[in-house]
Amino acid sequence: MTELDRAAVAALRTARVTVVNAEWHLREEQALGRLARTGGLACTPLFPGHFVIQVVAIGGRPLGRARHHRDGRRARWVAVPAGTAHEIGAYRTLHGAARALARHAGLRRRRVTDVPCGLPPDGGADGSGRSTGRGLAHGSPEPPADPKR
Repeated sequence: MTELDRAAVAALRTARVTVVNAEWHLREEQALGRLARTGGLACTPLFPGHFVIQVVAIGGRPLGRARHHRDGRRARWVAVPAGTAHEIGAYRTLHGAARALARHAGLRRRRVTDVPCGLPPDGGADGSGRSTGRGLAHGSPEPPADPKR
C-alpha cells in the first residue's frame, strides 16, 4: 500500500465517522423534539424501531442516554449522563436508569413516561391512540408483541 493509498483510506475513515456522528446528532435532536412535548421525565428510542438506546430528558432538556446491555446471563440498562462518556450505573429497568439520570442531574422526578417514535396506523398497541409502554417498563429492549399475529 502506497502513502497515497494510506491517505485515501484515512480520509474515507474520517468521512465515515463524520457521517455517523452527524446521524447520531440528528437522531438525538429528533428524539429531544419528541420528548419536549412531555413535561416530565421521559425516554424515547434514539433510532425509531430500535429500543436498545434510549434518550432520557425532562421537558426536552437532555439528561443522558440509557442503553440495553447483555453480559451473558444478565441484561441491564446502562445510564450515561449527557455530555459525558462515563457510565453512572447499570439498572434492571429502563425506568430505573432514567430515574438515576434524573438524580444525577439533581432532580427528584420519579415517574417516567415512554414516548414512542410514532404510532402504528391502527392507533397504538392497545387501540387507545397511545403507547402502552408494557415492553419497556420491565426493561425489555423489544416492543410489546402484536397480539394480531
